[in-house]
Amino acid sequence: MQEKTQKKSFERSGSTRKQIRFEDDLFNEIEKSRLTTNESFSEWVKDACNKKLGK
Repeated sequence: MQEKTQKKSFERSGSTRKQIRFEDDLFNEIEKSRLTTNESFSEWVKDACNKKLGK
């Protein structure tokens, strides 16, 4: 597991920024689904993660 690095002064506390790469097919499926929910990409991914974690 990667350690968190020190946050810069302009970053939000209580959250972590993380880069992630999606395969094109998966990204396109997410976008198609996301447009039906009117959620932002971040909202959609967070919701999917919470469902996977059973929250």
